[in-house]
Amino acid sequence: MHVAKIDREALLRVRETDREDAILGGRARVLLRREKRTCRPPSQATARPSVEFMVDAMGIARLLDEQQPDNMNNSSALTEEVSKNNDPKRPKAKQIFLGIDAHLARNQVARKKDNSGIQGVQSFSVEELLLFAQKQLSLAEEVYAVYEAGPLGYVLYRRLRELGIKAYVSAPECLEQGKRKHNKLDARKLASRLYSYVQGDREMMRVVRVPTPEQERLRAQSRQHDQLVATRKRLAAQGRALVLSQGYGMMKGAWWRPIAYGKWAPLLPEWIRTELEVWQANLRLLEAQIAQHKKQLAQSNKEALPKGFGAQSMVQLDREIGDYHRFANRRKVGCFGGFVPREHSTGKNQRLGSITKVGSPRIRTLIIEMVWRVVLFQPNYPPVVQWREVLGGSNKVLKKKAAVAVARRLLIDIWKMRTGRTTAQALGLILNPPPRAEESAL
Repeated sequence: MHVAKIDREALLRVRETDREDAILGGRARVLLRREKRTCRPPSQATARPSVEFMVDAMGIARLLDEQQPDNMNNSSALTEEVSKNNDPKRPKAKQIFLGIDAHLARNQVARKKDNSGIQGVQSFSVEELLLFAQKQLSLAEEVYAVYEAGPLGYVLYRRLRELGIKAYVSAPECLEQGKRKHNKLDARKLASRLYSYVQGDREMMRVVRVPTPEQERLRAQSRQHDQLVATRKRLAAQGRALVLSQGYGMMKGAWWRPIAYGKWAPLLPEWIRTELEVWQANLRLLEAQIAQHKKQLAQSNKEALPKGFGAQSMVQLDREIGDYHRFANRRKVGCFGGFVPREHSTGKNQRLGSITKVGSPRIRTLIIEMVWRVVLFQPNYPPVVQWREVLGGSNKVLKKKAAVAVARRLLIDIWKMRTGRTTAQALGLILNPPPRAEESAL
């Protein structure tokens, strides 16, 4: 064997980039060509530390034992790059945006980091989504998330907020792009809208106000009364339809009550009576439950109310709105009730149409019912005085329009009273005496 001296860095470069290049295979000319291609000129090589190597019997160039490099201490370029990417001290992103298309089994999540493009959509279960969201907090200074309101409620919103994520719930909208509609596109669209909303474009997303758990519990109790009433109405209509379809006429009113049903039963065949008695039992049970809920709602009121407002109606209205202070002006209050007109205007021409009905239908129903009572019990209420002639007329169309106009004023006045801007006496309303303690007890 013979020993030669070559540049140490040149030999290491050969061994790391292509191990096969270090194999001579018994041919010395291969080694000489490598030295010409990788070694520096002699003038520069003298300044570098030299290394001795030997060619063994197999023709392979090997370093001497005392000069073997420590492979554990010499990391490759790939290893250095990976270490750099995993460095926890690298600068965080300023903002990360998560668009979530929420479903019961899987959630499609699109992520956008600062001003970069939206990354690929990922699928997570609820627990996986929470772990993924928590990890984003270590990657950015601020993390935002949004999903659409739906049957899943606000549980995900509250859990994201507990992690420290600035979560939003948006009103459901059509996110279809052209002729394509699927969950991944919805997640990407939500992430894009969230980014624009945070940057200041408030028109890109309609944010839903999330109630507290206590407010949500009270609202659910109020809505259950309305659901029971709707169920009773549906079952009663099914009984009327059965009798009408057999040519026995229309049963009007509460036909399931004992007196009314006693008048119809002798006129009907036995098989129809059998069918009606099933609905009658359910309707009587529903009626008892409705009466119990109505009593509980009325007894929840603890203050003196203007005549015609109704304790049950005011309790339900308060539970639907939740916080009256969230409305900055009267226009927002009217819009929340849906009492704003459609408009198609250009230049000096202004065209107003019927109301938009974009607000809460439950609030609109409560206020309209309240209006017809206020007409009777509050004759000096300014909106009633203004529309009294129309409200007392025979034109049903104009009466409905006048009722809507009074309803808008009434909803705004209730907002003013609840926020301390005015009092019932200042509005010319007659108050009922406050409820007694035994009447208010549940």
